[in-house]
Amino acid sequence: MEVNRRSNGRWEARWREGPRRRSRTFDRKKDAEDYLAWVRRRQQMGHAGIPDDVPMSEFVETYWRLHAVPNLSAPTRELYARIWDLHILRRLGDHGVREITPKLVVRFRADLEHAGVGTPTIIKAMTIVQSMLSFAIREEIVEYNAAAAVKKPRYERAREPTIFSPRQIEQMRHKLKQRDAMLISVLAYSGPRPEEVVCRLTWGDIGERAIRYVDNKRRKVRYTPLLAPLEQDLNEWYLASGKPDPEEPVFPAHDGDFWKADDWRNWRKRVWQGQRVRGTVEAVELTQPRQGCAPAGSRPRDLRSSFVTLRIYEGIPLTQIAREAGTSVRMIELHYAGVIANWDGKHVPAERSIQAARAASGRKMATDPKTRSNRR
Repeated sequence: MEVNRRSNGRWEARWREGPRRRSRTFDRKKDAEDYLAWVRRRQQMGHAGIPDDVPMSEFVETYWRLHAVPNLSAPTRELYARIWDLHILRRLGDHGVREITPKLVVRFRADLEHAGVGTPTIIKAMTIVQSMLSFAIREEIVEYNAAAAVKKPRYERAREPTIFSPRQIEQMRHKLKQRDAMLISVLAYSGPRPEEVVCRLTWGDIGERAIRYVDNKRRKVRYTPLLAPLEQDLNEWYLASGKPDPEEPVFPAHDGDFWKADDWRNWRKRVWQGQRVRGTVEAVELTQPRQGCAPAGSRPRDLRSSFVTLRIYEGIPLTQIAREAGTSVRMIELHYAGVIANWDGKHVPAERSIQAARAASGRKMATDPKTRSNRR
C-alpha cells in the first residue's frame, strides 16, 4: 500500500487486492492515508478492501426487493418506479453505485432542470437517488451518501388552489351524471385527497357521523365529519348502487374493484376537464385564497380546499381542521392566509352554506331521519 502524488496535484492511494491492483484519488494526502488505513483494517478482518461495484440499473433491483417493498406504500412505490423509468435510469443507470459523487449528482440535477422537469419531480428524483445510496451504505458498497451533500431545489407552489364556493360546486354537480356528481360532492364536502376516495374508500368507512380516511403514505387514519348534505348524497348513491356490502368500494371501477391510476386520469381528463365542468369553471368568477392570484387552471384536488374554507368560515379551530384534512396547521396558515385574512369573523355553518346553495339550484334537502339513514 502506498500514497503517491499525481501530476495534477491530487493524492493517489494504491493497494493490491488479490491479483488486482486498485487505486483511488483524493484532494488531501491525509484523506488518502486514512482511506488506506480503512482498507488495511477491512483486509485484516477478512473482508475485501472495497466491495465490487454494481451499476445503478442492477442495484435498483436489490434496493427494491430489500427496502422499497418492505418499507414503502404501494402508491409511493408506483411513483418511485415511474420517476426511475422516466428520469433516473437513462441518466444514472449505467454508472456504478460507487461512481455516484456529489459532482455527478449536481450535474444530474442540472440536466433535469435543463430538460424542463418540474421542481417537485426533481426533488423526488434526487430523494430516490439519496435513498438508494443510503441503502448502499448499509449494503457496504459505499462509505458515504454522495446525494446527501447536494442541495435539492426549493419548491414554491406554482399556483394557488382554486377555491369553489358551494354555489359553484352545485352548478358543476347539476350538469353531471350521478356518479360524477357524487364524487365531486365527497371531494368538496369532506376534503380528502382524490386517491383516498377512488382508491381506498369503502362503504364500511362511512359511519353515522364521520368518514374514515386511510392515508397509506403517512400510515395514518383520520376521521372527517359527515355533513348532512353529503350524507343525503351518499344515501341516494347507496340505493342507486344496489345497497353494496361494507367492504365494497364507494366508487367501483368498471371491473367492480377500486380505481387504478389510469381510471383516475381518464376521469380527470374526460369529466373534470370536459366541456361540462370546464364550462362551469370558466363561466363562474373564482374566489382565490390570496388577493392578486389569478387562477391558472383548476384540478379536482382543489375541491379539498373548498372543504377547508368551509370549516374556516364555520369558526372551527385550525388544529381541528388540520386533523380532519390530514395536514398541519402551518400548511393551512401558509396556503389559506388570504381566506383567513378576508374572513369577517361571522360563523357560518358549513351545512347551512351547502343547503342555501342547493336551495338556489332548486334541490331540496332531506330532513326526515328515516330518509337520511338508508345505509343503516
